[in-house]
Amino acid sequence: MPSLLELLLLSGIVLAFAFWWRTHELKQVAYQVAKRRCHESNVQFLDDSVVLSKVRLRRNLEGRVTLLCHFRFEFSTLGDERYRGEMQFLGRRLHNIEMEPHKL
Repeated sequence: MPSLLELLLLSGIVLAFAFWWRTHELKQVAYQVAKRRCHESNVQFLDDSVVLSKVRLRRNLEGRVTLLCHFRFEFSTLGDERYRGEMQFLGRRLHNIEMEPHKL
């Protein structure tokens, strides 16, 4: 019979893996959203990547506690300057996306 410490350790490992899996899946969605937004805005999506910058717990519209994940990406208009974009996902839904003011 496993001890309480072993059960807690196993639970922690399972929760850590579930968190990693969920954020990895969401990062792929964020990548597609950032790439599409850059294409729609006629700017260049730089480094071909998004970065998970912050994770918090927040209540969604149904009142359930879910993850609020912040992602960052960079883009350029003429190739000479870098601008930042940020997006937030509440659960699996895109909550907000913003791009820094930039030259056209």
